[in-house]
Amino acid sequence: GPPFFCFLFGARISRYFALSYLFKEIMNETALKKTVIRLAEPVVRALGLVIWGVEVAQAGRMVVRLFVDVPARDPEDPARAVAADGGEGHSPHSASLGQCEEISRHLGLALEVEDAVPAAYVLEVSAPGLTRLFFSLEQMRPYLGDVVEARLHAPLAPEGCAQSGAVPRRLWRGRLAAVQADAFVLEPVVVSAEGEVSPEALPPVRLPWTDVRRVSRVYIFRQPVKPGKGPGKG
Repeated sequence: GPPFFCFLFGARISRYFALSYLFKEIMNETALKKTVIRLAEPVVRALGLVIWGVEVAQAGRMVVRLFVDVPARDPEDPARAVAADGGEGHSPHSASLGQCEEISRHLGLALEVEDAVPAAYVLEVSAPGLTRLFFSLEQMRPYLGDVVEARLHAPLAPEGCAQSGAVPRRLWRGRLAAVQADAFVLEPVVVSAEGEVSPEALPPVRLPWTDVRRVSRVYIFRQPVKPGKGPGKG
């Protein structure tokens, strides 16, 4: 009687502390991201850029990554952008290396002054790049039709596929077909080593944003076809 009860009680206590620790870590990470955004915002805006997102990763040592981008183009005037001094100029494609270095210097100093990071860390500032991470559903809307890779907290199968034998996956790759209020829809594809994109024999999969751990755009690099090696040639 009592030993079994103590075992169950101890297991519940251990689970409670494990969940409490996980919740605390999530809250600490969220607070750190908000601090990074608050400290970086003035210099980022002064350079005519916008904050795309913040990622905190643990790889032996904590890595804090700040992604900065050029402002979204005005659809009525896609070739023009408003410069930091209020004048008009040609819109660059991404933040420059010099801009990222300047932001890194200012942000690194501000983080040290506030002692915002509780452990040893590496600060990285860069443009989102071709394989950009998405930090909100709104960021995904301009990329409809592109191939996207989503990593989930738990395996998930397409709706209505329970009887077809479709295996739930934690990793989904597909063309971005729709962005909804609380989810996005992928049309599953396979990308070959040569960069060829082929549809999978699966229906579209709806991925709720709360189920997604990490989602990014996939850059498709198509290998150049060697002379004499095209379709239908030996």
